[in-house]
Amino acid sequence: MMNVSEYIADFLVRQGIGHVFVVTGGAVACLIDSVAKDRRLAYVCTQHEQAAAFAVDGYTRVTGKMGAAIVTTGPGVTNLATGVANLYYDSLPSIFIAGQVSTFRLAENAPGVRQLGFQEAPHVELMRPITKYAVLVADPSHIRYELEKALYLAVTGRPGPVFLDIPDDVQRMEIDPERMAGFEPPPAPTKDLSGLSLQVDEALRLLAAARRPIVVLGAAVKIARQQAQAIEFVEKFGLPTALTWAVWELLPTDHPLQTGGFGVSSTRRGNFAIQNADFVLSVGSRLDTHATGTPIATFAREAKKVIVELDAAELNKFMSGGMRVDVPILSDVRDFFVALRDKFTAVQVGDITEWRAKIAEWRERYPVCLPEFRESRGSVNPYVFLEMLSEETAPDDIIIPDCGGNLIQTYQGYRLRRGQRIFSAFNNSPMGYSLSGSIGACFANGGRRVICITGDGGLQVNIQELGTVAHHHLPIKIFLFNNHGYGIIQQTQDDWYGSRYIASRPQTGLADPDYVKIAEAYGIRAWTARSHDDLRQIIRLTLAHPGPALCNMEFSQDQRLHPMLKAGRPIEDPNPLLPREQFFREMLVKPLDSSLCED
Repeated sequence: MMNVSEYIADFLVRQGIGHVFVVTGGAVACLIDSVAKDRRLAYVCTQHEQAAAFAVDGYTRVTGKMGAAIVTTGPGVTNLATGVANLYYDSLPSIFIAGQVSTFRLAENAPGVRQLGFQEAPHVELMRPITKYAVLVADPSHIRYELEKALYLAVTGRPGPVFLDIPDDVQRMEIDPERMAGFEPPPAPTKDLSGLSLQVDEALRLLAAARRPIVVLGAAVKIARQQAQAIEFVEKFGLPTALTWAVWELLPTDHPLQTGGFGVSSTRRGNFAIQNADFVLSVGSRLDTHATGTPIATFAREAKKVIVELDAAELNKFMSGGMRVDVPILSDVRDFFVALRDKFTAVQVGDITEWRAKIAEWRERYPVCLPEFRESRGSVNPYVFLEMLSEETAPDDIIIPDCGGNLIQTYQGYRLRRGQRIFSAFNNSPMGYSLSGSIGACFANGGRRVICITGDGGLQVNIQELGTVAHHHLPIKIFLFNNHGYGIIQQTQDDWYGSRYIASRPQTGLADPDYVKIAEAYGIRAWTARSHDDLRQIIRLTLAHPGPALCNMEFSQDQRLHPMLKAGRPIEDPNPLLPREQFFREMLVKPLDSSLCED
């Protein structure tokens, strides 16, 4: 015999979970006590439930296994929601467990009452839209069934988080695990892959006719654990490859087939490549509007398109949005690569020597870090910093940018090496992610160094987690892009609101504390870099310092993303605009009317 809380702790261990991120509370004290008593589990206290969920996110990405968090009722769950949404939109399996008021205090016992128990909230209703499965376990005999069902759903089909709501009294109830019914997964449907085989044949026919092909690889390649198969395919046939941010680490930045990032806030060279292609094979990317620009019909507009996607709704959105998809393939990425591998001997690729040379030419002609950036005086340029950081990091470092400007600049300017990891919370993209995500990543990788890149705005959102970092003496190196405001919002305000920086600068109401003093108050060593003169030395000091460290880099308030698309133009034509004659020379397809003039 054991109680429900003890059974949950044992279940987590049996799933290979080694750490549980927690914020305690009255309705969950029993459950966390059981986790603490199980010596096979380690619990990590964060200072806020949102941070616990962000830590689960980082933990899950690094381990490739499910992460777990436990929080209390009411505000504990509402605080959790942003992080759960991260995992849902990025399709990452994880399990969240919350305490709830005792069953006899549930509002369902008093119809019409908003809240019966203290801190009660409708957890399941709140979590259902952002989880694969959310359930209240009011009967202790159902705990085995619900845990097993939740686990199955979290990893089946398109993965995602699951949520279990456990009332306080249920946590304490005795159960006999041997007498509880388990969940029986439905039989796996029989797959008829004959249609897939024919679609792959058609895709290969289009590839053979192409002279400017591009392969796009997206997050589902990693989710399906098909990274090696994807790399084998593009390298075997020498196919230029555009990586979405979610799989940026598949090819190092200097790989000759890596075309560079594409989308509304990526590199010129990458956007010239994808937009001038005559064939695009997209595998495992949902190609959201951040990647395609709007309207989506302008994306790779003269290319034959083959899109491999597991989710029918994601495929259908292209047709409804006016983008032609020549071969839509509704398939799991693994099944696609199995079918493709069987046809390797039949793959024919035309002479694309000139195309690869053109992509290499764009790489040289349009570097991210421009010569004039190095001439900055009295402040640090982010692209110069990222170039230096790339040269100083180790081959096994994990790099975690936050959101907004620092996220974009990192993916534009950091030169990723083979063996390094880089990720963020891409689709929900909340401020404050990187510090807490770094905590999860650090516990996941055995306490090795993690590089946390954040802005002053993002650090403020979960600044309390400096306490968690300091308490555990985690070797998280925080590089702070401090432009004293919300730079990416100011860029929008430049474009559309007459450079009225309302609520985005200290001069218009935004708080601007001294981050070095705050870090030092937590016992974290900190330095400030105000120019390029001592920047490299401070980077080295930060990286070499044992335990946590913070490097505060003073950026100009007028620092802007470079390049960055302005709404109304296709992704190959971002600001600052190239001279039209130069732009037209780069276009191998017909420019759109919106690109004919420089205004």
